[in-house]
Amino acid sequence: MSTVPSHHAILLVLCGPSGVGKSTISNRLAKDIHFEYLLSATTRTKRPADDSGKKYDHISMDEFFRRLDADEFLEYAQVHGDYYGTPKHPALELIAGGKDVLMEIDVQGALQVRYQYPDALLIFILPPDEPTLRRRLEDRGRDTQDEISKRFRIAKREIHMAKGSRAFDFYVINDQVDRCVEEICKIIRHKRGGGI
Repeated sequence: MSTVPSHHAILLVLCGPSGVGKSTISNRLAKDIHFEYLLSATTRTKRPADDSGKKYDHISMDEFFRRLDADEFLEYAQVHGDYYGTPKHPALELIAGGKDVLMEIDVQGALQVRYQYPDALLIFILPPDEPTLRRRLEDRGRDTQDEISKRFRIAKREIHMAKGSRAFDFYVINDQVDRCVEEICKIIRHKRGGGI
């Protein structure tokens, strides 16, 4: 288990394409080094896997846009036809209270967080290579071949956009989950002033 010394609060944004392992890494970080995980609100229909994996606040399109109009999101984005947004006030209250906060979002959202909260730590998770990413998307077993091909195309575009944006502080390759988590823990220690 990784240990990270006490500190000032960090807003950690994990970003990366579908199939890269963000949820697995987020779950490990939330558990191992006690980051508060923020639920995203989404207009996406609830899936059976939502009960055992990443959790969402499933809301109607009307409610989503009501919250958006009321400036209640730190970031929001449309992804694969559905809307997602991270509630602003819970995030800022946790940080003000000295709690580390973990967000797992897409590139569009990460760029908004960089603008609204410049001190956030933005990490982009990369696959080892394109064939591995394609295989991971297929191995999930929840999408049709057409959906997999669409997600793969979008993933390649997101990787290109992330590398070209210069908004991310670090890029970490997820070739093996334990190694990837340990590298992120080193980055967090560095952010807290403990060196890498």
